[in-house]
Order: sequence, then structure tokens, then C-alpha cells
Amino acid sequence: MNKKKVIIFIVLILIIVAVAVSLTIYFSDRAKYIFDVEYVSNIEYNIIEKDGKYGVIDGNGNIVVDPNYNVIQIPNPSKPLFICMSNYNTETKEYETKVLNEKREQVITGYSNIQAIPTDTTADGVPYENTVLKYKKDGKYGLISIDGEEITEAVYEEISAVTYKEGMLLVKENGKYGVININGKVVIKPEYDSITVDNYYDANTKYQKTGFIVCNINEEGYRYGYVDYRGKKILDTIYTEIERVTEIEDEDDIYIIAYKDGQAGLLRNKKVILNYEYEEIMYYSYNDVFIVQRNGKQGIADRDGKIKIDTKYTNMSFGGIYVNATNENNETKILDLNGNEVTDGYIARIPTEDGSHYIVYDTEGIYKIIDNNGNVVIDKQYTNIEEIGNNYYIVANNRNNGIIDLSGKSLVDLKYNSIVKIDNTELLQANISETSTVSLINKNMEVVVTMDEANIDINDGYIRLYSEDENKYFDYSGKELSAEEVFPNNNLYASEENGKWGFVDKNGNTVVENKYDMVTELNEYGFAGIKEDGKWGVINSEGEIVQEPIYELEEVSPSFIGKYYKLEEWYGSAYYTDKVTDTENIENTEE
Repeated sequence: MNKKKVIIFIVLILIIVAVAVSLTIYFSDRAKYIFDVEYVSNIEYNIIEKDGKYGVIDGNGNIVVDPNYNVIQIPNPSKPLFICMSNYNTETKEYETKVLNEKREQVITGYSNIQAIPTDTTADGVPYENTVLKYKKDGKYGLISIDGEEITEAVYEEISAVTYKEGMLLVKENGKYGVININGKVVIKPEYDSITVDNYYDANTKYQKTGFIVCNINEEGYRYGYVDYRGKKILDTIYTEIERVTEIEDEDDIYIIAYKDGQAGLLRNKKVILNYEYEEIMYYSYNDVFIVQRNGKQGIADRDGKIKIDTKYTNMSFGGIYVNATNENNETKILDLNGNEVTDGYIARIPTEDGSHYIVYDTEGIYKIIDNNGNVVIDKQYTNIEEIGNNYYIVANNRNNGIIDLSGKSLVDLKYNSIVKIDNTELLQANISETSTVSLINKNMEVVVTMDEANIDINDGYIRLYSEDENKYFDYSGKELSAEEVFPNNNLYASEENGKWGFVDKNGNTVVENKYDMVTELNEYGFAGIKEDGKWGVINSEGEIVQEPIYELEEVSPSFIGKYYKLEEWYGSAYYTDKVTDTENIENTEE
């Protein structure tokens, strides 16, 4: 091989090595923030309480773990793994812990003080990281999988969940905080005195691209910096305060209001677009602008840092696309977003969806609708007008709300205390507070149902409207649904006749006679509530009584598993119990 070929060969080898190294670094870096988060869809196991002690039941109401423990953790309620805690030690401030399966066998025995990792911001509502656990060894914590496989050694003084960042864990090592993921990959090295999240959210990625505000303490005090969701440092810890502008949804650019030496500036990623010369910078998403304040005077800047209105006003507020600017003589000028004075007599102008009209209001708080030429289209002394699409408007006259169209025609009577859109549906919900009346209004502004003393649940695919003696279902367009349509897999359905409730099968045949004051539909576990003389009991999916009505419950529509009813503690944790509050003339129902 001649010298030239040797050189070419060596260069090719170097290129291949460089590419391999680059790919290794790339995929290693991606592994920090691209990982699988498991979501629980089926709750197979729940906590029960008896006499202040806790255990576990399955979906049939059978006791899986006897209620003998001070604390029970079920990190993944679709899997039979239960962390049982008892015998609290006041000196170490720790419980004795053991991990049991559905056969009451002790599992994951090679580790001590195993615990689930609590978090209250999960998408599936399970209050723990549901694929990993922490354990303790020689006074430090490590990470294991829910199957008992070791993920990290016990090298951390603390391990806890990161708020709004499922799959990310805050760890403390050598007195400093960092972040790892559930696979044990280090996202942020433990080199900070504190780490919090910036709470960024968008509809597509949810909280995946939430970044981190990091802090170190030096002789001058607390100093903050910023690390993005990939673990890449964007800003060093040199700022006295940092706030991400989370209202700006941008895949590529991060907008940060940062304070240095007591003065605020605006950064887009690492680039300063407004210098550190303001007392305060506030973002207003409706107009996509910032109010900036310097020497006690306010002005407006755009997203690129360009000053649109000089800082010469003592106070500024927005009325749609108008700016209400007050000067040092306490005179208020109405300006557009470029600082030009407006003299049409209105202090607010809000464009409508059709591009041809505006909602406006004056200094008296009277709302109107005008066209592009300033001609008044709606003028009825309303105290509020809110567009809801298709040239329909919610209008208010003091406390009364109704709906009109662009001609001023009343479509929904002006009698409700509130009218709001139900997210992700075609429906509006209208309420009358005095009677707890709820009405549902469809996209044609027709009232499809009204119910007094009503409760409303928004579920996956349907809406339930119910009271102590009524129960109705609707799809997201307002069409009423039968129980058979909502629960096609059930074999029994609630049935009302002459004010009394029972159950029928799919063919309409009576299975449970209509003798109860109220009932619930069969739930996902195959149990339904039956109410008689103000007390609740339970039947199963065959219509057989599991528990005679003995429970006096405040819930309008309680939930049951076997003979156990569901309770929500004040801090949100749910468990089931068969405790009877009114024990007079009632036999003991314990097993």
C-alpha cells in the first residue's frame, strides 16, 4: 500500500471514529430526556381503611393485604406490588417497610427501606412515579425498578419527584442538587443548591419541554440560572431572579425575564433583547407585548425588544388592542399598540373572529358591538359582552347572563349567573347559583337540558348531569345518551319508574325491582350503589345485594368496590372503607 493510500485509509478511519463518537454522544444525550413514561389506565388495586389501619383490596372487593399497616403505598395500581409501612421509629423518623405481592409474599427483599416516590402532578392521577422505587443503604438512597432491578447505587442523600416532570427525579449528592431520569441517566449534574421547574406547557408536548431554574448561594446571596429540558445550560447562575415567559409557546426560543443587580432584562435564549435597565417587565399574551417599567414610568416593547411606546406613563393597562396610559398629571390617554392616540370615545376595542366587528366599552363600563366603520351594531347597556364564536355572544346585565346573536336577538334568556364553555366540547354550561341549576347549551344556542340541584362530571367521551333523583348522559355535542350507549359492556342498567329506581338487563327486563330512592350505574368494577331511606348499599353485576343499605354518605353518587365505599381525604388521597357512622340497630359487618 503506497503512502497516499495509507493517508486516505487513516483519514477514513478517523472520520468513522468521529462519526461513531458523535452518534454515541448524540444518543447518550437524547437518552437523558427521551424515555418512556408508563401511564396507568386500569386501577386493579385500591387502599382500604379499618380502625385507622390500611390494607389493599382488589377489584372484586377481596382483601389482598390485611389492614394492619400505618401506611400503604401502591406505586402502580395496575400491578400487584404494595409497600407496607408500620412501627414508626421516632428517633430515625422512619417506618419499618416491606414489599408484598398479591399472594402476601414478601418481594424485593435485597433492599431496605423501599419507598414509592410521591408526586401529585401525574397525567394518570396516580400519586407516585409508577415504574421506579427508592431504597436506602448506609444512610443514602438509590433507585430500583418496580421489578426490583437496581438502576443506581445508593449514592444520594435525597431522591424526590420533579413537579410537572414525570420521569424526572431530583437528587441530592454531596449537599448539591441535580436531576436524573427514571433510567438513572444524569440530566443535570448535582452542582446546585436548589432546582425548580419553569412550568412551561404546550398542548402537544405537555410538560415535556419544561425547563429548570437552578440556583446557587454565594457570598452575595441567591443567584439563579437556567437549564433547558435537555439538561443544556442556557444561563449561568448570576441572576438575582429568573422567570420564564411560559405563555409564549415556541419550540425553538425560550424567553426569560432575568434580574441582574436589581434591574430586569429580557433574553431570548442566551441573547439579551432588552438590556438590564428596567424595574419590571411583564408579558401580556393577548397582544404579544411586554409592559416595561423604568424610573417608575411604563412603556411597551414587542417580542423582539423593540420599544413601541416610550416609558413615560405612570400606569398602563390593556382594553383589547387599546392601551389605557395614565401620565404623571393623572390624565389617561387611549393609545393603539404603536403609541398613536385614539379618540373614538372607547377605552377598549376587542376584534371579533369575523374580522368585521369589535366589542368595545366606554368609561362607564357599557359594552357595545361596532363594525369596522364605527357604526354601532349592538347597544343595549350591557355590562359585559364576550364572543363565543359564529357571531354568538354571551352578554351580561349586572349579574344576569344570556346569549345573543349579531342582530341582537336573544337566543338564551338573560337569567343565568354564569355561562362558560366546556373545554373540548361543543357545549356551554349555564348556572343559576340560588338553585344550583345547571343547563347545557349546544352550538346552535339551544338549551338541551336543565336540572336543579345538579352536579356535572366531564368524562372521557360523555358528560354526566345528575342530582339526588335524576341522572342523564350527553355526548360532547349535547345529544342525550342512554346508559347502554355510555356503558356498552354493562349487563345491568339503572331504571326509574314512578320515582323509584331499580335495574333492568339489556333487553329491558327487570332484574332489581324499582324500590330504591336512587341508584348508581355499575362502575368499572361491576358494583352499583342502591339508596333506601337515606342510606346506601351495594349490588353486584348480577343484581345480588352485596351490602344492605347501611351507609349514611354525603356524596350524591358514591363509588363502591364490594361492600367498601370510596372516601377522599382532605389532601386528595383516596381509600375505601366499610365504616358505618350510624351504628344504631346495625349489626357488625366486618368479615
